[in-house]
Amino acid sequence: MKFLTALAAAALATTTSAFAPAPSQVHSTNRLADLQTNHAIATGTATATRSPTSLCDMLTQTELPQKLYFEKTDREPAKVLGGIKIGNRKLTVVTGASSGLGLNCAATLAKTGRHFVVMAVRDVEKGKRVAKEFGMPEGSYVVMKLELGSLQSVRDFVFNLKAFKSNRGLDNLICNAAVYKPTDPEPAWTDDGFEQSMGINHFG
Repeated sequence: MKFLTALAAAALATTTSAFAPAPSQVHSTNRLADLQTNHAIATGTATATRSPTSLCDMLTQTELPQKLYFEKTDREPAKVLGGIKIGNRKLTVVTGASSGLGLNCAATLAKTGRHFVVMAVRDVEKGKRVAKEFGMPEGSYVVMKLELGSLQSVRDFVFNLKAFKSNRGLDNLICNAAVYKPTDPEPAWTDDGFEQSMGINHFG
């Protein structure tokens, strides 16, 4: 048995040495690699390479930006007795109603007298200001906090909307709020770790 083991080890060593490059070949190969590297550096064609491990480390160590919504400080107290304010009008929610198309839509609906508008906005104070600037009649709207970049903010908004409208149904939901950043060199993220175009425009 010992004889067979020794014979197998000798055969393995002989086979390995037969296929191993000669010292001169190793030196020649290393020299060629060095010349290619020096040429790439000199001509500016050298490219940095990352191992799979370093790429994984880079991705896992990426830090998300500052949060968009803080539940303890940004959560808005629920408004109640909305049914009395709404009356017989249709209840309509417009997201992104503090500027642009959303604001014009909210103002137009409010002025018809047939809709009570919930302006769902990031900045409540700005929403109140622009509503007055656009001449939205008193008692035709309410401004509520909604940050679509945070699913916690979405949940808080839904809670507040239910408290406001009580048992009344929602007649219209106009999903106007969105982001569009095709030229940004770096992606932006929601509080929940989604890319903002997906997180705000679809998940929120």
